[in-house]
Amino acid sequence: MSLLDFGDFAKLDIRVGLIVKAERVPGAKKLLHLEIDFGGDVKSCVAGLAEYYSHEELLNKMVAAVMNLKPRKMFGFESQVMLLAAIDRQDPSKVSLLIPDRPVQAGSKVT
Repeated sequence: MSLLDFGDFAKLDIRVGLIVKAERVPGAKKLLHLEIDFGGDVKSCVAGLAEYYSHEELLNKMVAAVMNLKPRKMFGFESQVMLLAAIDRQDPSKVSLLIPDRPVQAGSKVT
């Protein structure tokens, strides 16, 4: 594991958003297309979560995302943010989105 300077970590803009739209990506087994509201700023996200979550169960879920990555096009959708999730180290089939344990406003910064 390589260590980062605090300044490198501080460059990440991680915020909490509310998933307002979720759909399967046509032609992709593992991908979902999400629209996430970060306090009035709605971003598009393509995430490899279809094996772990249905698109219905993601609606209205609060999630943590990295905001300041360069956008990527995948299957015709632009992915503007990256969700944060944990993969169980003993059972990689167990994936859990990182979500706030208390209510916070969409757009709140993760520090």
